[in-house]
Amino acid sequence: MQKANAFLDWSIIAVLAAVAIVIIVGYLQPVVEKQTEPRLIDGRAIKVQLFGGCRRPGDVMQIAESLRKLGIDVVEIENESGFTYPSSLVVDRLGNPSIADSLCSLLGLPEDRIVLQKYSLMLDATIVIGLDYPKILEKLGS
Repeated sequence: MQKANAFLDWSIIAVLAAVAIVIIVGYLQPVVEKQTEPRLIDGRAIKVQLFGGCRRPGDVMQIAESLRKLGIDVVEIENESGFTYPSSLVVDRLGNPSIADSLCSLLGLPEDRIVLQKYSLMLDATIVIGLDYPKILEKLGS
C-alpha cells in the first residue's frame, strides 16, 4: 500500500513539474503577433499616396508609419499641400470601390468620404489627411 501511495505521489509531482515547465517556457517566449496585410485580389499590397491637408507634417508621417506597419505600401507622402482640408478623404484612383471601402474602414472614416477620381497612376488610392487626423491616429493606435 505504501508503494502505491509513493508511486502516486511521485506521479503527481512529475505531472505538476511538466505543467510548470510548459507554463514557464510559454511565458519566456516572446509573443509574436501575426501581421495581416491588406492585399488586393492579385496578391500585391495596396499602394497609396498620402496627402497632408492638416498642416501637421509630423502627424502625417506618423500615419504613414502606422499604415506601413499594417502592410499598406505608402509610396509617396506630400506633407504640405498648401490647403487645409476640414475632413480626411480617400480618393479612389482605379475605380475599385472595395479598396476605398477597406481604407475608409481602416482609417475610421465614413464611406461618404470616398471620391472617385481615376487617373493612370500606379496608385490604388490617395489618402488626404484633414483636420480630423486625431481620429485617424486614434483608430490606427498611433
